Amino acid sequence: MRRSAFPSVTALVALLAASACTQDFDQFNPLPSPGGGGGGPTTATSGGTGGGEQCLNGVDDDRDGAIDCADDDCGGFACVAVPEGWQGPGILYAGPDAADVDCPAGFPRRVDVGGRDPVAEPATCSPCTCGAPSVECGAPAVTIYGNDACSGLNVTLPVPAGECVRFQGSFRPDSYKGEAPDVARARCEASGGEATLPPPRFGTEGLVCAPGTDSGGCAAGEACAPREVDAPFEPGVCIWREGDRRCPPGFDERHEFAASVDDGRGCTRCTCDADGVGCSATLTFFAQTGCRRPTATAAFDGACAEDIPSAESLSLEVTATGTCRPRGGNPTGEIEEGDDTITVCCAR
Repeated sequence: MRRSAFPSVTALVALLAASACTQDFDQFNPLPSPGGGGGGPTTATSGGTGGGEQCLNGVDDDRDGAIDCADDDCGGFACVAVPEGWQGPGILYAGPDAADVDCPAGFPRRVDVGGRDPVAEPATCSPCTCGAPSVECGAPAVTIYGNDACSGLNVTLPVPAGECVRFQGSFRPDSYKGEAPDVARARCEASGGEATLPPPRFGTEGLVCAPGTDSGGCAAGEACAPREVDAPFEPGVCIWREGDRRCPPGFDERHEFAASVDDGRGCTRCTCDADGVGCSATLTFFAQTGCRRPTATAAFDGACAEDIPSAESLSLEVTATGTCRPRGGNPTGEIEEGDDTITVCCAR
């Protein structure tokens, strides 16, 4: 089962405004990250030299005729040339629970770039159950003896279940014994074992926060980006592209993420074990022919039964006993990274 972890992302709009701040990316040398905890780029809203310019909103906030990277107030930002076929720029977070990470001011666009190390939360399987057994029992027989203790003259009579058997002649039994019939066939209908799958997730999730489409002050094909990036984001400005790619010159730090997962989780099939199903038989003697006026009832258990009243006929009732035992319905399989990948390349 292929599950997508990366929605299609449209390329950021190429920025067309020319400015005094324009420079080739080869000349872009970001300052070292200050490394402190949390909050995003340290210069995401100003250039670091004072003034009121907001450096990623495409507006001349301080009304000095220069926008974003073209404004001297935005010294903490530089124009970045995004190579053809790539998307960016942005800042990268790679860690757990990316949904809980807020993109900093000036970076409103959230781009899911997949993840690594799928978390193998097993499937939850509904219990296996077995229906009432469907049983075919073998044909039983009873041996009737003329004397006590199952001795003397005897006759073995096949007794079809549910039919009345008439004694012939003057023979009257004093004892008998019979074995419970064998199980000829038994089966139960199995049900259950349906899988409930927790949503697949990555142990390391990739998130890129990108500037809005209005940021400017750079030449065509370039975008304004910060020089400094704070934790929890990776240091440097990043670009990204679907597929397993080599990083272009200047973007030397490579991150590869899986864009999808192969979900092989499920549950083993439910089956029913019929070993616990058996057959039992109950013999009834009647004082009259036609199985009228019952006089005694006894179960077939292989033991000798004595003190049987006179009988003209008998019948045998065969019933199934026991239940099937369910098996299966156990979690199986795992999640693996899919073949689709996303490459993120960053420049420090």
